[in-house]
Amino acid sequence: MSLILAALGLLAASCAALPNADKVKGFGEAASSSSTVMKDALNTNRLVALKTSREREADAYITGRSYLLRMDDRDKEMLLDAKEQVAVLAALDQYAKALVKAADQGVINELEAASSRLGTAAGTIGSAIAPTAAPVIGPALKLSGRVVGLGLGNAYAAEIQSIVRATDPTIQQIAETMPISLSTIATVASAQAEGFEVQRQITLDTIRRDPKVDRLTLYKEYMVARGEVETTDTQINALVSSAGIFDQLAKAHGALAKGSPDAAILVKQFAATSSELAELIKAVRNTQGS
Repeated sequence: MSLILAALGLLAASCAALPNADKVKGFGEAASSSSTVMKDALNTNRLVALKTSREREADAYITGRSYLLRMDDRDKEMLLDAKEQVAVLAALDQYAKALVKAADQGVINELEAASSRLGTAAGTIGSAIAPTAAPVIGPALKLSGRVVGLGLGNAYAAEIQSIVRATDPTIQQIAETMPISLSTIATVASAQAEGFEVQRQITLDTIRRDPKVDRLTLYKEYMVARGEVETTDTQINALVSSAGIFDQLAKAHGALAKGSPDAAILVKQFAATSSELAELIKAVRNTQGS
């Protein structure tokens, strides 16, 4: 009886700090969206190298010069290895989606596994990060929720809170190390984008010099090129400004972990920023070639 009463007291004391399902779901959706945007942006390095090669060789072909049907060594030298960064973002996406599922359906096992995978992936970027072990929920807290019959809602919320709290050091370290890691890629990609724009202009100039090409065709070629350059720039800007999105990620997750009264506001801000970034890239892509 005394154990049950103690469990009841522990549960009552912790209820105020338990995460609201809407806040957890909102954070998870925002984190998943932003990690997807960052993964796509990381691919810009390889895509720009490929596009630049295609433009250069196409211009050589249509002007009667020797050409290649593949990337040459100078293009391949610009390809950066971003497997570790992509792995972290993929693990972050899985963790975020598991949070949403836990908030919707009370599925805890997948969240524990995703938390552990995130810690392991993050360890490849920052040596200070140790793999996050699957959190252990206090037996008294489990007893109070499930045996006494206070409602599965509180029991699940307590377990989610425990996992979020255990994962938070990993999230904070990711927020600190990833922008630094991405800055090198962003610098190289920015230089690549400038080279691609120049090469795209060279091709457009070649096409325009042909008197047989009508104005409507020229217009369409310009709009396609403009869309490609703008899409590339938008994705690179996502890498350049990644510190801001990761800072909001860290603050929102930290507030959830601590049960802070500011959690709702911070999650809402993070969600708004993530949505704005995703919608911007989507809008630019939709106008490409239109």
